[in-house]
Amino acid sequence: MDTASKMMPANTFCIANLDKDSTKVIKAFNRSKVILAEGLVVANQDSYCALVTEHAQGPLIIDNNMTHFLTKDMDATPYVGECSFLGVPIKSEDGKIYGSLCAFDHEMYQYQQNDVELLLSLSAFFSTLLELETNIQNLKEAEIKASKLMTEKSNLLAVLSHEIRTPMNGVLGMADLLHSTELSLEQANYVDIIKKSGSSLLSMMDQILDYSKIEAGTMELEYTPFSIRENVNHVMQLFAAETLSKGLRLYAEFDSGADTIVMGDSNKIRQVLINLIGNALKFSRQGYISINVQMSLSQGDTVDLMVKVKDTGVGIPENEKAHLFRAFSQILEKDTPGKYTGAGLGLSICRQLVELMGGDIWLVESSESGSLFAFRVKLKKYLMP
Repeated sequence: MDTASKMMPANTFCIANLDKDSTKVIKAFNRSKVILAEGLVVANQDSYCALVTEHAQGPLIIDNNMTHFLTKDMDATPYVGECSFLGVPIKSEDGKIYGSLCAFDHEMYQYQQNDVELLLSLSAFFSTLLELETNIQNLKEAEIKASKLMTEKSNLLAVLSHEIRTPMNGVLGMADLLHSTELSLEQANYVDIIKKSGSSLLSMMDQILDYSKIEAGTMELEYTPFSIRENVNHVMQLFAAETLSKGLRLYAEFDSGADTIVMGDSNKIRQVLINLIGNALKFSRQGYISINVQMSLSQGDTVDLMVKVKDTGVGIPENEKAHLFRAFSQILEKDTPGKYTGAGLGLSICRQLVELMGGDIWLVESSESGSLFAFRVKLKKYLMP
């Protein structure tokens, strides 16, 4: 209306909202004479704005409301007073009517074609804004609904995880006790299978629970001082027995900056390392798994941490590389079904954890002789109090 009033000398402009029964003036602009006021509600049979949508169904020009056949006998005409009128509909692309944009002038301004085109363009702009506002509101409602569903799913998975973990820990505990008794070679193999299967199930439940927390937005960062060298060594100890049993060598290389004490979420970095090393171990039958740690001080007290995990495993097929960091993507499952177990969430969780810490993770290279993954995060140098 502000734009229309600057480009057209009419006295009054209004935006009216119409339903099937009534018209409401939701915005009005008057220069010298108050012809319409905001908030005015009239029945459609007494509404000039309704004439635009119900009778003209398009631009409507009335040179004199006292003599025009549509308005001369309307009850609203004496109220409005003698004037000229121009109205255009406000409607969506699919034809839904929102209302109308109208101009009134008590000095009988004669509207021209360029005035009609101006109001039509403003009407189109206004309807676009209305649709945008509606879409934004719909998106907000959908986001609230999705957030609620994610929270409910996260809570359900947490309960399921607890209910499965308790009896499974009992199974694993009994398997350990059984393993300590005198068993035949065949029986010992059966017990080993029970232990490996149970541990695999618990690991999958942990990954699914972590994934649901990230998706629900309930995963939070912790900031505590830690040593990346100690963090990496701790993770290596977790895999020491398994790498030894497979005849693999697991080792780490640290640059000179790795002894810097930093502030960050050591648990999440450890979790990323566990997933990367676990994958490397799963797909490697011989050779080694190496961890390379580089730390450098950048601007101020910011520390750049770069970690690379290299293995001598079977490598990743070219057609699978695009799916690496997607949820529930099980690499090599199509080629070797059932050989490599897992939920297909490890790398997806790694990506989301690294991004939560403001970093990135990627596949550097992969071939039949092995793969190299890297991730990078920014930490803070720990300043002694």
